[in-house]
Amino acid sequence: MNEKEHLKLPVMYENIERKKQHNRGGGFDFPPNRNKTFFSKNAIQKADKIEGDFQKLKQKFSTDIDVSLIYEIEINQSVFPKGFEKTFDSMGIQVLSIAEGKKGFWIVFNEEGNLTAFKTKLQTYGSEEGAKYDFFNAIESFQQISIAEKIGKTLKEDPLGDNAEYIDLELWKITDPKKNETFIQELKIKYTNINKFQITDKLITKSFVLLRVKINKQIFDEIIELNEIARADRPSIPKFDPFEFYNPDVSELTINKPDENATGILIIDSGIVSNHPMLEKCVGDEQNFQSGEKELQDIAGHGTAVAGCAAYGNIEESFKNKEFTPENWIFSAKIMYAKRDFNNNPIGAAYDPQKLVENQFKDAVESFLSHPEYHIKVINISLGNDEQIWNKDYHRQLPFAALIDELALEFPSVVFVVSTGNQNPCSLYPKLEDLEANYPSYLYKNGNFKIINPATSALAVSVGSIAKSPRIAISRFGDDKIKHIIADKNQPSPFTRTGMGINKMLKPELVEYGGNLILSKESGRLVEDKGGKILVLHNKVTNLTRYDSGTSFSAPKVANLIGKLANKYPQKSANFIKNMLFVGADYPFMPAKEFYKTTTREKANAHHLAICGYGLGNFEKSINSYDNRAVLWDESSLGLNQTKVYSIKVPKEFFEQKGKRKISVVLTFNPETRSSRGDSYLGNRMEFHLFHSINPQILLEKYAEITDETGISQIGVPEALTDFEVTMFPGSNTRKAGCHQKAWKNFDMAKNIPSSPLSLVLINANKWIHDENRKQDYCISVVFEHQTYTQLYNVLREQNKIQIKTRTKIKD
Repeated sequence: MNEKEHLKLPVMYENIERKKQHNRGGGFDFPPNRNKTFFSKNAIQKADKIEGDFQKLKQKFSTDIDVSLIYEIEINQSVFPKGFEKTFDSMGIQVLSIAEGKKGFWIVFNEEGNLTAFKTKLQTYGSEEGAKYDFFNAIESFQQISIAEKIGKTLKEDPLGDNAEYIDLELWKITDPKKNETFIQELKIKYTNINKFQITDKLITKSFVLLRVKINKQIFDEIIELNEIARADRPSIPKFDPFEFYNPDVSELTINKPDENATGILIIDSGIVSNHPMLEKCVGDEQNFQSGEKELQDIAGHGTAVAGCAAYGNIEESFKNKEFTPENWIFSAKIMYAKRDFNNNPIGAAYDPQKLVENQFKDAVESFLSHPEYHIKVINISLGNDEQIWNKDYHRQLPFAALIDELALEFPSVVFVVSTGNQNPCSLYPKLEDLEANYPSYLYKNGNFKIINPATSALAVSVGSIAKSPRIAISRFGDDKIKHIIADKNQPSPFTRTGMGINKMLKPELVEYGGNLILSKESGRLVEDKGGKILVLHNKVTNLTRYDSGTSFSAPKVANLIGKLANKYPQKSANFIKNMLFVGADYPFMPAKEFYKTTTREKANAHHLAICGYGLGNFEKSINSYDNRAVLWDESSLGLNQTKVYSIKVPKEFFEQKGKRKISVVLTFNPETRSSRGDSYLGNRMEFHLFHSINPQILLEKYAEITDETGISQIGVPEALTDFEVTMFPGSNTRKAGCHQKAWKNFDMAKNIPSSPLSLVLINANKWIHDENRKQDYCISVVFEHQTYTQLYNVLREQNKIQIKTRTKIKD
């Protein structure tokens, strides 16, 4: 099949502004069984208690700390956040955090230190006279934030003692940055005994305030009462262990260096062994950002293994070919050091106890990216916290993931890649028969298998794991044990973690081969066969390689693929690179209800999406169109609350000629994010809809009729257009939750054949961005594939060569 350049996607109408509707507000549903008089009286008593408790707290810390009045309000229905914030603001109440889905607990701050205005309106709400103040219909309750809510999982399980230990304190981010800075300074002034309390590091970003403190139980029990503290927990502990290794003969191998102009991949991990025979020719630079070890090289062993996967992708394939040719230059930022046993042998890795891992990460990224000559286009993060499982241990975006999103926005030409993390199913199913019976159902049923921080990052590509071809390791002594292979080829790895993410955002987006579980019973315990693992580089140059498994190695394989794409398109943005990455992805294993043990194919598809995302990447499909497969793309920007229409002339043979047919659409963009906005972590949401058999001008008119600020994101497709929409999987509600969107449609030969043109509507809906002039950068592509129609590319190119581009604005 002939390789061809991708085509440009023709724009028909762009920058369509919708009519604006003013005076939006009100419309709060009255709660069933509520007595307004009783609610008002009871709520005023609660407000009095909050004020009373606050005064006691102020008195306790009066000479040292200016305590803030921060509490939580439970919202019982989905509300319009912008309007509700204005209502609170009129009473001197500032919203610090909005619950996911808008309903739930909102965190608020009262700068005046009293609830006088709030109580006055409450009293009016409960009477028959005066204003209605029906926004109280949406308020279920309000109260102080309990201390138990503030304490994280690991700190609950392992509380502080008399001796000071390191923990992380997250503060509520106040709009006025001086408030947070003043509070931190007041803590330092009040607690001067460094044996009991010491702030060793801090990080303040637009989304969060995070401190690393060394503190004992006595001081902790005092300050945890302070309203300013949002969360306290023990620092992250990286989880991985050394495994068996394999020793090849280097003299038989050809080891090359990357092209001089190749782009760079930054590995943020435990360092690398830069004089490793497979790495020494491709290391661009290495730096140390921790103080736990003086050595720059990798003692723990994790970073070297990750770097090898990033440099070569499939290391075993390189050994078979006896040639190692790295695609990119490797850069190393060391932020972890080796933990040692009593014999001084490395047994794992740890972060610098005095420094926030977030600060080390930020320093590493900014330091390396300050060198444009490095041409770094990919940053790999094979790190995670097993004690921070999304929707189990936390329900609000945590600082590490939020920081990655802020940096991804700051550096729009760099792609961040994060592993989803691993969970050993043997710890949950110690009996082999139970494990086999519950695989793969536990991946979507058991909350312990959900993704961990920072894999919930919206702008990063999160990567899970699938199994390679099953094989059994040869034993030199013979082996009479029955080996149980848990996953077959291309099925989800038994240890991979799964989505969805924040706001039900699709995570992970991709999978790569990260290993399998092959088990046997020996003396009443389960023993793992290394045939289920993959070959990685060892940090001991005397051994060179070892066997290991996990998403830690799936992620850098995707980084390797992205690095190759960056070499192909060195001047392109991260939006474009990620778009082409997803264009090439597909499922090597098709979901079936029998495999996922569901009642319908639709449920199996949904589970497969949450586990495997868009599938396995493919470099050739990412960069090439073919005679029977055409990729049309556009990279541009779109204003807030604007719509753009693309119109594509499609040959009738695509729909009428026999053979399998598929249309896919991919959208990637890089929005602002805010961890305090549980209603929408993304500042603006983009979505697309594909239509057939309708004049694009009609689409323009119908979308211009949607008038209110949230209607366009809620409606998606106006009712008059639903019969013309090409329904795709996943549906619009699923895909529009994130900024890495892909959907596809396989066409049945006999049913509902569409007609040309196909029109693609792109919508950019503002959620909370205040700068109305902000334009959102994006990349969008449409892929047409046909099993037998080999003129597809040429006809699409000819029919869509000349396209009239018009700008239309519809205002008040």
